[in-house]
Amino acid sequence: MTTFAANPSRFAPLPSLATMGKDFTYLVLGLPVGITVFSFAVTAFALSAGLAITLVGVPLLILTLLASRWIAKLERERARMVIDEPVAADRPLSGSAMERSKALLRDRSAWTGAAWSLLMLPIGTAGFTVAITLWSTALGFITSPLWYWATDSSDTIPLLDSTSAGYSALRVLIGLALLPTTAMVCRGLAAGTGRAARAILG
Repeated sequence: MTTFAANPSRFAPLPSLATMGKDFTYLVLGLPVGITVFSFAVTAFALSAGLAITLVGVPLLILTLLASRWIAKLERERARMVIDEPVAADRPLSGSAMERSKALLRDRSAWTGAAWSLLMLPIGTAGFTVAITLWSTALGFITSPLWYWATDSSDTIPLLDSTSAGYSALRVLIGLALLPTTAMVCRGLAAGTGRAARAILG
């Protein structure tokens, strides 16, 4: 029977403080980035489709795909914050303006950038919510003796409402116990999101 002492390598080490900071930053930025690129993609592609029967629709689609290609590049670079894996570079566009426009219509990076822009809203919202909730809970419990005395205690749930020394100490212990779990969950979520971005965006 294998024991913890006999096989400690089974357990993943805690992330470093630098890694925790990168994971938190990556996940928190996912919400504003997600809102921005989702809003852009939906609006730009809807306008391009709506104006397709006019002379404006096609140039607008070309510009939208060019922006989507830039978004794909930005998101690949952002993923490097949380995954230590090589990131592919875009194939350069060459030729005349007409040739580059035709190439954009067939460009994988442009279309995957558009797809990722749509996915970033739910993914970014989920990552932001998890990171903020877990870290605020853990750190809030740990620092509660410094500020809990000023809260309005109704004593409905002693652990959450009591300012006694016993419950204050218990909250600190719970917060300390939550720290490694919080760090590992955010590490897994950030790395998973980064690898998803790499898989989709190339």
